[in-house]
Amino acid sequence: MPTATYPIPSQDVPVLGTCDVVVCGGGPAGCAAALAAARHGARVLLAESQGYLGGAPCTQNVVPILSTNGVDFQGVWHEWARALQQRNGITELHREARCGTTWFGGSTNPEAIKLVWDDLLAAAGVQILHFAHATGAIVEESTIKGVVLHVKSGPAVVLAKRVVDATGDGDVCAYAGCQFEQGTGGMPWAMGVSLNGWYGNVPVAEDYVPGWGNPAGGTGRSLGNTPLFQAGLLRMLEIDPLDPWDLSRSMREGRRQIWERLQAKRQTPNCEGVFLAGTAPFPGVRSSRRIRGLKVSTKADALELRKHADGIARSSWEVDIHSAVDPKRKPVMDCPEYANRMRRTEAGDYYDIPYGCLVAADVDHLFMAGRCISAEHESQASLRIQQTCMSLGQAAGTAAALSVEGNVSPQHLDVPKLVAQLQQDREAVEPAFVLANA
Repeated sequence: MPTATYPIPSQDVPVLGTCDVVVCGGGPAGCAAALAAARHGARVLLAESQGYLGGAPCTQNVVPILSTNGVDFQGVWHEWARALQQRNGITELHREARCGTTWFGGSTNPEAIKLVWDDLLAAAGVQILHFAHATGAIVEESTIKGVVLHVKSGPAVVLAKRVVDATGDGDVCAYAGCQFEQGTGGMPWAMGVSLNGWYGNVPVAEDYVPGWGNPAGGTGRSLGNTPLFQAGLLRMLEIDPLDPWDLSRSMREGRRQIWERLQAKRQTPNCEGVFLAGTAPFPGVRSSRRIRGLKVSTKADALELRKHADGIARSSWEVDIHSAVDPKRKPVMDCPEYANRMRRTEAGDYYDIPYGCLVAADVDHLFMAGRCISAEHESQASLRIQQTCMSLGQAAGTAAALSVEGNVSPQHLDVPKLVAQLQQDREAVEPAFVLANA
C-alpha cells in the first residue's frame, strides 16, 4: 500500500440532502436496512455506488441460496424471495448432500433481483441515489452527522441523524475513525477472493433441477430458472481486499482462469458450443474490515450455537472459511468436533447475533450491517451469507428508525423493545417456502 502522501486543498462541498437515516451500500444488508427504517417512519436515503441494487448476486454473480436448515430465512428475506417468485427469478429450494451434512440449495436471477429491490424500496418511499460512492464521514464530537459521497458532479454531503454502513468493507466506519480488525494470523487476508462468470449454450441433463449443479454440462448452478450457468468458483489466494493493486490483479487473473476453463470445457463431449456469456464486474470478497462494536459475535457463539437475550438475527450457516493460502483447506469444518455442530444445525439449531454487534463502539449514531459487523473471524465466516445479512440490515434499519423516533442514542436504545418489534415484523411475513428440517 502507498506510504507517501500528497495534500489535497480543502473545499466547500455542496449538501445534496438531509434525512433521518442514510444507508451506504445497496446490497442485501443495505436494502433491508433502508426498507425497515422507512417502514418505521424514517426519511431514508440509500446511496449505492453502482447503477442497480442487489449487491453480491448482481455484482459478483453469487447466485446460490444456501442454508443448513432454513431458520436463518427471516422477515425481509421472505418478502424478497416471494417477490422473486412472482418474477420467476428464484428456483425452488432442494435438499443437497454437501460436506458431510445436508443443505437447502437454490439459485436466483440477478436481473430479477435488481427489479425486486427497486419495487420494494420504492413502495416504502426510500430515496435511492445511484453512482454514489462513500468517500468520507462527517464526525463532530465523536458523533457522526452525515457522509461524504462522490457523485458524478463531484463530492457532495448528505446530512443524517443516523448512518448505516452496509458497504461490506466498512468504508464509512473507517472514514469515521472506528477501530477494526482485518485478516487473520497477522496477515491482511482472511479468506480467498473469487471471480465468477457464467456460461451459455450448456447441455442440460434430462433430470436436471434448476438451482443445482448441472452434471451434463459439468457446470455450477443455473442463474435462477434461466439456461445460463455459473462458470466455476475460482479462488485467488493471498489477496488483501483493501489493496487496490491486489484487487486489480485478482480481476485480471480471474478472467484469465475463466477463459482457460472455457477452452478446456469446449474439448469435452457435447460442450463444443458452450460460450462465455459474461464475467462478474467485481471480485467476490468474503471478508475485509470487521468493525469494533459494543459487542462482538464470537467464535464460541458460532461453534456452540449460543443464544442471546438481545439477539436480533439468526445464523445457522456453516463456519465457511475459504482459506486464503490453501484452496483445499476448510480450517474449521475439517475438525472432528465440528460434526456435532452439523448434527445440531441439521435439527434446526442456530446462534444469535447480539444487537451491540451492529453499533459502532467509537462513534455515536453509527450502525453496521452485513459482513462488516463486529465479529470474530470464525463467526463472520458464518454470518456473511446473504439471508443473515438481510436480517442484520432489517435490525439495523429498525434500530436506526426507533432511535430517531425516541431521540435516543443507539447505545441507549431499548433493546427488548427492538427485539420485540423485529419479532412482530418478521412473524407478519408469510414464508416464501415451506421447509422441512428433517
